[in-house]
Amino acid sequence: MKRLLNNLFVKIFVSFWLILLITAFVAFNMSRLVSTDNVAAPEWALKNLQDFEQRIQNNPNKAFNQRPAPHSSGRFTMPFLVDEQGLVVNHPQVDRAIRRFIANHDQVNNPRIMLDHERVFIGPRAITLDDKTYLLYLERRRSPELMNNLLPLRGSSPWVLAGVAILLSLALCFLLTRHIVSPLKRLQSAANKLSRGQLDTQLPEINRGDEIGQLSESLQRMVDTLNQAISNQQRLLSDISHELRSPLTRLNMALALHKKRQSSSAEVERIERESQRLAEMINALLSLSRMQVNAQRQQAQLDELMIDLVDDCNFEAEQLSKKFKATYPEHLSLLCYPQLLSSALENICRNALKYAEQQVTLEANIEQQYLVIVIRDDGPGIDESELDNIFRPFYRCGEARDRDSGGVGLGLAIAESAIRQHGGSISAHNHSGKGLEVSLRLPLQ
Repeated sequence: MKRLLNNLFVKIFVSFWLILLITAFVAFNMSRLVSTDNVAAPEWALKNLQDFEQRIQNNPNKAFNQRPAPHSSGRFTMPFLVDEQGLVVNHPQVDRAIRRFIANHDQVNNPRIMLDHERVFIGPRAITLDDKTYLLYLERRRSPELMNNLLPLRGSSPWVLAGVAILLSLALCFLLTRHIVSPLKRLQSAANKLSRGQLDTQLPEINRGDEIGQLSESLQRMVDTLNQAISNQQRLLSDISHELRSPLTRLNMALALHKKRQSSSAEVERIERESQRLAEMINALLSLSRMQVNAQRQQAQLDELMIDLVDDCNFEAEQLSKKFKATYPEHLSLLCYPQLLSSALENICRNALKYAEQQVTLEANIEQQYLVIVIRDDGPGIDESELDNIFRPFYRCGEARDRDSGGVGLGLAIAESAIRQHGGSISAHNHSGKGLEVSLRLPLQ
């Protein structure tokens, strides 16, 4: 039974009928409260009953006259006398409306008033004639004066009923929606953080037995598995890179001994060059794995990250007889992995300096809660068909950016991985003038 009640379909179904029944109940009772069929007789109605009682006491025979009796206001009022058996004794024929009013209201101590089309019914009031007790009811015709007296009693019953029904259903629907949507919004917020690379985000605890609770448990298991897989991958990458260094070191030692004993040859130089590239790859992989394992998300000032980067890039640009220029907002704080972000920017800038002809520019601006960084060089650019591949590990472009230009094809791949871990995006395209532009978008929150 408990498992059945924890089903979302059952909750929605029960809530729907609960809202329907409660709204109908309130509407029914409100209709009785505001209806003129269930309103206590006001002072003017009680005075009408009292006046007619006095007139009938003064002239009992006239009470049984079937013709309407003139009222003091000039309007006609019809009296009805009901005996103990509930029969109207002064009218042979009584229409359904007055019979219903008489049947529903027979409490002398609680006289009521009812509005029916062109008539108004008032009663009852006890009256004694010839030692017999009767109940006196009055029927009055509508008049402007009478309608003005009834207006405060009638109020705006249709609007009152509609308002009460809408407010009640709105409140119940709000509670149901909040019960369903509130945990989903919490899960959505956590999922957005995870999508921005914050894999240390803890999912909210939702201790419910329905589908939403089951979804939370499944997502938590998924996040735990994902973190475990990433951790295992980083550890494996670090272990492999570390293990490769030993045979590479022995290879370099053997090459050095060979060069001492015999003169160098083209084949030996080729082996030495490839060995150096392999060492660079391993060092890059080790550096990346260490940064990922030891990375901690924290608040950092963009100025502090840029100072060292600009100094290093200016120094390298001078050695290459090139220029490096950087503009960025001051006093900007952002939540990031400082080492990973610095490494990503450094790799992109060094790559741009390598292929630029004269200068490299870095521009950072804030656009709709994003930090947008554009790094542009004035080099030969890249073929459009290769733009989507330059962030792949170990990928090298042909022609102007071939293998002989240096590097191992990991710099932009490391940068792409770091930016993705921040929940941002990175893209490249050829500038309309000349050179390559690499754009980074980092969320500020």
